[in-house]
Amino acid sequence: MTSPGKPTVLIIDDDQVVSQQLVSLLRAAGYPAKSALDPVQGFMVAQRERPGLILLDVNLPAGGGVRLLERLLKTTTTQLIPVVIITASEDPALEGEVRAKGAAGFIRKPVDTEKLVAAIGAALKPLAG
Repeated sequence: MTSPGKPTVLIIDDDQVVSQQLVSLLRAAGYPAKSALDPVQGFMVAQRERPGLILLDVNLPAGGGVRLLERLLKTTTTQLIPVVIITASEDPALEGEVRAKGAAGFIRKPVDTEKLVAAIGAALKPLAG
């Protein structure tokens, strides 16, 4: 059940099972959630619906996650939407790289519910003030 006033979270992940698990998890935490399975669809949904936050898998095909992060943050209609990166990558430098590009948060898979909700809250906090 979603809570009034909580922003919609757009999940962009090419793994349909993971995407649906994240939608269910976020809805259980009170967040309205939608999903997109590729960078093109994700960008179109983000522009059209302007979610409150984007949860983006950085490991989309052909480096699409990093390119999409850059595109979202350079596009007028989406540049103010916080983007939290989710990844299964163990690369220790990745978090610094995506944060330098403008990511508002970073979570490694498998996603822990409490850490996810905390990261979303932290990413949204600057917008609430």
